[in-house]
Amino acid sequence: MGDVTVRKYDRRMSRVIDGYCRHDRRLAESWYEEAERWARTRGNKYGATLEQVAGVIAAFSPRVSWKRNLELADMFLAGDATPGLRMSRENAEKVYAGGTLTGPKTAAFAANIAGDYDPVTVDVWMMRAAGLDTDRPTVVQYREISKAVRRMARRHGMTPAAMQALIWIKIRGKAE
Repeated sequence: MGDVTVRKYDRRMSRVIDGYCRHDRRLAESWYEEAERWARTRGNKYGATLEQVAGVIAAFSPRVSWKRNLELADMFLAGDATPGLRMSRENAEKVYAGGTLTGPKTAAFAANIAGDYDPVTVDVWMMRAAGLDTDRPTVVQYREISKAVRRMARRHGMTPAAMQALIWIKIRGKAE
């Protein structure tokens, strides 16, 4: 079943990016580089490591826009009271204290922001691109979507993270 499903997700997500242009590709290939630059800048400002800042960003990422995600991370790093999901704050505190994120999406997102472009971040937008009606993938769905993204990345000469960013940009209709 696995390879059949991986091919199905590959086909669905390939339709999402069908006809992408050079501008879309440049946006996708620079998305995580820009996120890493932001994280490094904030790390320097607040005396935190890249991994800590990337983890804090990832911890606050569920259910918020990218702009709001950065605002929340900045508030947290500055030591300000940070609104948002209780679980997000708890995860941010954990990763800032040297722990690790255990959720597959947040762990992959933190790794991508910190410069590791192999993990695939599967969020609600990737689920939509894969044609699934749920916001949260099962362990098997996450693995199969990741495999499909890696296959697509190889075909297009991109990193898995850049391919995920391209799909994300195309399904959302914007890079923010």
